Amino acid sequence: MHSILRIEGDPVSWILSSAEIEVVAEGLARSSDLVTLQVVAPLQGRLVLSAQSAGSFALLKQPETVGWIPSYFRAPTAFLYIPSATGPTADFPGYALAQSADLDRLERDIVTAMRDGTVITVEISDGTLSGVLVLNGAALRFAVLCPSAPSG
Repeated sequence: MHSILRIEGDPVSWILSSAEIEVVAEGLARSSDLVTLQVVAPLQGRLVLSAQSAGSFALLKQPETVGWIPSYFRAPTAFLYIPSATGPTADFPGYALAQSADLDRLERDIVTAMRDGTVITVEISDGTLSGVLVLNGAALRFAVLCPSAPSG
C-alpha cells in the first residue's frame, strides 16, 4: 500500500512509501516547517516540502483493494523538479542538473534556503543549453531531486 501527497497548486499526485504518511503528518504537526520524503512516482527521488509555503496539502492512503503498481520517469542525468502548472512530462520532467551536481549538498542547500527564506542558484544543463535556475526559498513550496538512471 502506498500513500498519496497532493500539494496546493501542483497537479501531481506524489506517491510515497506506505510508512511516509505518518512521518509527514507527525513531522508537520510538530514543526510546521520542512519535511523530506522519498517519492516513488511519477518521479523517483526526494521531495523537500515546506509546510509554510505549501499553503495546503492532502495526505491520502491508497485503498488496499487497488492493485496499482507505481511507474516513474527516470532520466540519464540527475534533475530537479519544481512546482509547475502541468506537472512533469516525458518531454520535460524537470531541470537537468549539471553533471557535477551533488544531490545531497543541493538538498541541504534547498532546505536551508526554505528555512531561512534565502535565494539560491542551481547550475542546470541539458547538454545543449546551460544556465542557472534561481530558487526563492521563502516562496518555494517543494522541490523534488531525482538521481540519474543507472546506465546499462
